[in-house]
Amino acid sequence: MTSSDSSQSITVLIVEPHETIRSMIASTAKKLGDVTVVQSSNGVDAREKLTYHDIHLIISEWQLPKLDGISLLQWVRSNPRTAHIPFVMTSATIDQSNVMQAIQSGVSEYIVKPFSSQILLSRLQRALSKPVRAIKQNATEQAQQEHITQVLVVDDVADNIKVISDILRKDYKVKAALNGKKALQICAMEPQPDLVLLDIMMPDMDGIEVCKRLKSDPQTQHITVIFLSALEQTEHIVKGLELGAVDYITKPANPSIVRSRVKAHCRAIESNRLMRNQIDTMMENAKLQDQFDNMNQHQIIAPIRDIQSASSKLSDHLNEPEKAQQYLDHIQQHCQQLQLHVDNMQALQKIERDEYSLSISTIPLYEVVEKVLLGLSHIISKEQIQIANNLAPGLKIKGDQQLLFTVLTQLIQNALEASNTQKLVSISARSDNQVHTLSILNSDPIPASIRSQFFEKFVSHGKGERSGLGTYTAKKLTEKQNGFIEYRSDEESGTEVFVSMPIG
Repeated sequence: MTSSDSSQSITVLIVEPHETIRSMIASTAKKLGDVTVVQSSNGVDAREKLTYHDIHLIISEWQLPKLDGISLLQWVRSNPRTAHIPFVMTSATIDQSNVMQAIQSGVSEYIVKPFSSQILLSRLQRALSKPVRAIKQNATEQAQQEHITQVLVVDDVADNIKVISDILRKDYKVKAALNGKKALQICAMEPQPDLVLLDIMMPDMDGIEVCKRLKSDPQTQHITVIFLSALEQTEHIVKGLELGAVDYITKPANPSIVRSRVKAHCRAIESNRLMRNQIDTMMENAKLQDQFDNMNQHQIIAPIRDIQSASSKLSDHLNEPEKAQQYLDHIQQHCQQLQLHVDNMQALQKIERDEYSLSISTIPLYEVVEKVLLGLSHIISKEQIQIANNLAPGLKIKGDQQLLFTVLTQLIQNALEASNTQKLVSISARSDNQVHTLSILNSDPIPASIRSQFFEKFVSHGKGERSGLGTYTAKKLTEKQNGFIEYRSDEESGTEVFVSMPIG
């Protein structure tokens, strides 16, 4: 429901165990317009209400009796009858893993308690106005695949290792080392341990020296160290803590103390790991945004400037039909280029979000290629490139016509721009096993530096400010149509891209 249709009657399901909070949420929800409120205090009851009520919006707490909020969300998204319903999650905690699990499961909005009615209302309006996100494939399994903490126990007495390993083995992946040298080797190998339980008194290399080496090496300094020590080793414990150890456990090991100390530090390890992942994601998103902005600078703003320039020249030569037609053709070509770019971006975003609805039909391949070549005629003419369209006129494939046009435009344009040695692009096809395979061949090889990344996002070479989205887009759009794409490239034969699609 958008602002333009706020008069529409909707039913809101509020799932919250505390009655006072339910009442506050209900009062706020009614500000959306003509709203009927259905209330529930637990997840099982909410699921039952969803089976016999036509619900338009769900507002649910994470911590619920009987069936928690994330399980309810996953059930809603996996049920065809309810998958389209916006789902707003509320929670008193902001644990990153919980938020990520909710996002993967298709949550519309995530609100941290306590919140004001104004914040709640704005989030509800936003949830109703934007498309519902689908649950990620295998999101439930992904969410459950938590990082398994690796613990290394280091002690020169094998019985001590066995005792501690038996205490921890149920909850952690435990490795062992009988001396400091072996411990350092294990810490340098992948997968590295997250936490080391390190005996202080060992022959040859004691725990203090092992800790010192771990904390002085950039490759291992992040590993958490807890000392195992006798009560009288206070001086050594202090030295170890000064070197970077975080805690100590006295021997003989008490199972409850070992479990609680290890569990506490593993929570900190997991929190740091999630924070690092979050920072990496933020940095990657910032990088992608910069690349996206640069792409738009070239592929939207530059053509608009060309259109403005051609329009000005057109107005100066209205009485000269031949020149006027040239400028008009120029304007039309750039308008087509802009429209294609916008269509590409919309289709690509929908496909990446798994929201694109295919429209499969039988498509005459030769006609689509001729249409693509007509749209690229300004490049063909300017660069004086010869086109060999060897497709049979009767060749037909099954696909989505808009996506296929975009795929072929991207690949043929890529071939045209890479035709430097010989000004020739050859297009042909072969048929086998209910598949037509289209071939687009140009004379120049893909540069070795990007050959292994040819279909990756934002990869480009020697094309100025071009976005590097062409081949990535072509691959995604081809696969969406149940086709596949591959290539071969070498210095002798040039580059040949193959697009295989079902026979129409």
